[in-house]
Amino acid sequence: MDIMPMGDYYAWYCEWCDTRNLTLQQRFDTGIVSCGACHKPFTPLDLTGREPGFAVSVGF
Repeated sequence: MDIMPMGDYYAWYCEWCDTRNLTLQQRFDTGIVSCGACHKPFTPLDLTGREPGFAVSVGF
């Protein structure tokens, strides 16, 4: 996931719902950032490209 600095904010796209978010830089320092549309929480490590710690299970 790409994080783009924009003044006092970071612009990033939620990979879960494909929504553009603007988040204050100070929120990244607190540890958890959530999407404004789907409210899915992300850690700053997840936003920098590390695989998130969740999975969707599908039955066969």
